[in-house]
Amino acid sequence: MEKEKSGKSWVNYYFKRLWWKVLVTAVLFGIIVALPFIWPKEHKVLSLLMRLDAIAITVMFMVLLNVILKITFEMLNSRPKYRRTPLKGFFQIVQIVVFFIGGIIIIAILLDKSPAKLLTGLGAFAAVLSFIFKDTILGFVSGVQLSSNDMVRTGDWIVIPNTLANGVVTDISLITVKVQNFDNTIVTVPTYSLVTSSFQNWRGMDESGGRRMTINLNIDMDYVHFCAPDELLQASSLVQLPQGDRSHITNLELYRMYLTSYIHHHPGINNRILTMVRYLDPTSTGLPVQIYCFSANKGWVIYEGVKSQITEHAIAVAPQFGLKIFNWGESS
Repeated sequence: MEKEKSGKSWVNYYFKRLWWKVLVTAVLFGIIVALPFIWPKEHKVLSLLMRLDAIAITVMFMVLLNVILKITFEMLNSRPKYRRTPLKGFFQIVQIVVFFIGGIIIIAILLDKSPAKLLTGLGAFAAVLSFIFKDTILGFVSGVQLSSNDMVRTGDWIVIPNTLANGVVTDISLITVKVQNFDNTIVTVPTYSLVTSSFQNWRGMDESGGRRMTINLNIDMDYVHFCAPDELLQASSLVQLPQGDRSHITNLELYRMYLTSYIHHHPGINNRILTMVRYLDPTSTGLPVQIYCFSANKGWVIYEGVKSQITEHAIAVAPQFGLKIFNWGESS
């Protein structure tokens, strides 16, 4: 990863990007000062050249401010504190304001009118402008809400219902949010859609100690029974039997105890978070035994590997307790 630039490096970077633009602007200022000494004030050529030079100065100021905004954005975006903050939308709205004001000044110079009067006259077109820049305005307001409420950041894994977006946020701009799905396709959604509708952000899972895992196995209830002494003796090699009266111990209880011990000792499970094996309500397909735990590694591939390993083991060990996983292919 590229190292963050020091303060001196950024000053040099500003200078390299701006020096010739500042020089051109200074030359244009010098020209506009020198022109009255070349032609009389009433001369038409002087008026034309003064306007053209004023327009050129305005354009150079717009370019200078735009470059300064870009460099400032790059500087802030390179710092870990701001890297995942959606700053792009704020800088884009400032750029729009700069170019809008610059455009008004250029038009005022061409028409030989006061920029203040032109801005006043634009009030009559406010409704039209709001319609034209509807997405921009909505995007800006949404960007402020997303940032102030810390709803989404670059790098977050989000899922947006009723869309194809299910992946990592790669860019948050004024109007759109880009999401790279896990198949490497890019989905673009309007920024305001994240505010006007619900979406799922997996950042909490990523920042927690583990990723939740639930595995449901349907046990055929016809195979659940109290254990005979020889069954208890056989099961004692797999699980520690409870003390006291053992005449009412079922094979399902021993299976549950075994799975509880198994996931507590599994290296891929974070046992500092809630870990348990429980029963859900019986259904027509059997009694669901649910393994509820959290994978220590939150990466998708490793998570699925741990989940598959636990599932395979739970299915394979069930017959040793005289149990059978419900088979859809068999008739009841």
